[in-house]
Amino acid sequence: MAWRILCDCRKALLLCTTALLPLVPVRAACAQAASATPPAAPRRPANPVASPAEASGKGGLETVVVTAERRQTNLQNTPLAVTAVSAATLDKRVSTQISDLNATVPGLEITKASGFENLVSIRGIGSETPENSLTTSPGVSEFIDGVYIANTISLDQTLFDINRIEVLRGPQGALYGQSATGGAISIVTQQPKLGVYDGAADVSAGTYALFRERAEVNIPLGSTVAIRLSAQKFDHDGFGTDTILSSNNLDDAHDQAMKAAVLWKPTARFTATLTGMWSGADQNGAEQKNVLDPQTDPRKFEQDYPSEFNLHSQLYHLNLQYDTDWFSIKSVSGYQGLNHQQQEDGSRSAVSLLGIYDDVAAWNTKVRNFNEEFDLVSLPGSRLDWVVGAFALNQSSHQFVAEFECTTAPCASPGPAQLAVGPDIETRPPGNLSYGNDTAVQRRSYSVFGQATYHILPKLGVTVGGRYNYDYYGSNSHNFSQFAIDTVSQNYTDHVPTYRFSLDYQATPDNLLYGSLSRGYKPGGVNGIYGQLVVPETFVPETNTAFEIGSKNMFLDHRLRLNLAAFYYFYHNMQYIENDPIPFDGGIANIPSVHAYGLEAEGSYAALHDRLHLNVNLAWEAAIVNGDYFTIDSTVQNAIESRPYPSPCAFGGIYYNPGCAALVEANARNLNGKSAPAIPKISGSASIAYTFDVPYGTLTPRAEFIFRGAEWERVFNEPSLDRINSYGVINLSLLYVPNRTNWTVQLAATNVTDVAGINSKYTDPYGTAQTSVQYIPPMQVIGTVAYRF
Repeated sequence: MAWRILCDCRKALLLCTTALLPLVPVRAACAQAASATPPAAPRRPANPVASPAEASGKGGLETVVVTAERRQTNLQNTPLAVTAVSAATLDKRVSTQISDLNATVPGLEITKASGFENLVSIRGIGSETPENSLTTSPGVSEFIDGVYIANTISLDQTLFDINRIEVLRGPQGALYGQSATGGAISIVTQQPKLGVYDGAADVSAGTYALFRERAEVNIPLGSTVAIRLSAQKFDHDGFGTDTILSSNNLDDAHDQAMKAAVLWKPTARFTATLTGMWSGADQNGAEQKNVLDPQTDPRKFEQDYPSEFNLHSQLYHLNLQYDTDWFSIKSVSGYQGLNHQQQEDGSRSAVSLLGIYDDVAAWNTKVRNFNEEFDLVSLPGSRLDWVVGAFALNQSSHQFVAEFECTTAPCASPGPAQLAVGPDIETRPPGNLSYGNDTAVQRRSYSVFGQATYHILPKLGVTVGGRYNYDYYGSNSHNFSQFAIDTVSQNYTDHVPTYRFSLDYQATPDNLLYGSLSRGYKPGGVNGIYGQLVVPETFVPETNTAFEIGSKNMFLDHRLRLNLAAFYYFYHNMQYIENDPIPFDGGIANIPSVHAYGLEAEGSYAALHDRLHLNVNLAWEAAIVNGDYFTIDSTVQNAIESRPYPSPCAFGGIYYNPGCAALVEANARNLNGKSAPAIPKISGSASIAYTFDVPYGTLTPRAEFIFRGAEWERVFNEPSLDRINSYGVINLSLLYVPNRTNWTVQLAATNVTDVAGINSKYTDPYGTAQTSVQYIPPMQVIGTVAYRF
């Protein structure tokens, strides 16, 4: 009923918001909540850390609290490259999805692949295996309130009810374990509060028929119980227009999310929080524009098969903590369910343009994930800080894919009957079914870990940590097409130790130096295919051994924060998609050696009685394949297999003529010296905000510039296909806070110069090897009115 009322009011809200455009909002309540966070426990037992305001007596930069070490610590005293993004910052940027963090955190890049996967990389290390979420694990692990999220499709959810996002840069070999090769992202949501009845609501409206409604309330029930309820609905029209199918406007959003959390604290020592989160998305899908599309407007494209994207997920978790006199006992129990259904134009084009078609009529994924983590954490105040724990994951996944092709021009556009996905498709495949797959996967992971920091001297500390990881992967894959039907059952296990070692020196209360050596990993697995010539049946774990030095500093009476980091990586057995001469038999393989290195800087400055705020971050990074390694480029393979007679590949020779396969293998490319994907040489952002006193309130204009440098999409570094040019984006906002009232109003404009920056390119290795681009969102003007009580 609430959603129906909101939807009925939207036309009126749009008119009201348009009238308020010189003013329009964000939730200052989030900023108030962030600033009210208590200071972290002191890292040095005899040297409590006061907040900057207390330390200077004149105000200054706020103390940033993180939980990267499984306990609350001051970010400036944490010997680790970590960035915290508050809810207030997300609102100022009007961030609605995790990809909005691109280039705003040093070394972080989030790109789309095949329209439905967010691939996250940090310092160039992440996931280079798009369309293989069932087979591989992400390269950057994600957590929501301590629960490990083990599938990249989950990252498509809209950001919701956030307190802060912590980005840990570099391999996390002790406390985070599996899939933390590049780092970890910890999303911390808002939590219930005892003894406080409050709430907030806001409504946003903007261009592309954008509407976002959010509401939250905290209700205390006696002195020991509190409930927090929150909900969000987010919609906008598509950014991309299909000139052939008028209803196929892509890059739209129709998302909803709800959350309920119950806090029970019967004693000062024991806390229990039970949380349920539900989210859903029903969209046309992401715009993937073929590089051969004749439309010059980046927001227009020609496709003759409609795309659809549906994602529904649920997350339940129970967080327990009991404090003894010597340590805290913590438990995080989580269950995640995910249902994803999709169809898309696999060629990202039309038969009238290419003469062929490649249509994915079904790409459906179901995931059921249980995980448990149990920790013992020392209390602050001694010379030895320690954490020991155990982690268990049990995941079952199921995926069904049906892809239809005509690759010998001329082809007639397929009708609905030709793309029908009926119950007998696996036993009686139609003549244009090029690839079908029905796979069930069981994945189990267990690990034990520990980390201890010993303060050798009041200013000198040493940290030693390790983790032992066991992974099991079992796959039952049924493959079917017009050419063959087969079933492949495979199992895989690995045992991988990882570690972390660091030294830190607190030169002054405001200046920390550290150096670290750490090793992270991502599990191996099986490819679930049969009859391939070069792609291995199994692929091995990838590991990343990292050397890092850093410095964290506060200057000018806590008005200037400057954090620096430098790293060098020995990245071994990088998992990537290897092509096989046999069509649709591509799979995961390992590039033996990649070296990565870089420098990062983050700075914040507050002045003029905290009215002026400057923030800057900058990263210079590179990653290079080290040593000879030959592999097949899908675009080269596709060109060879399309040659006419007398080529051995003519007349479908790729399916029966060994000479065609040998020709493809002979044209494999050497990757030695190639740049790894998803790592721009230079990236960063800068923002400036100043608060003015105006009649009846304050007015804060804010300007932000985000830059992402040029990079390569694939490790082949083919200029015409893989080069992604640099782009810069300007975002502006104006926040009005009336005096003595709970209202706030904001007007924001994102990408004000309407730059058609390319977020990613994708060359499909499994279909017709077409290359498509996905653009960042266009210019949007968004007004928000918020109220807190």
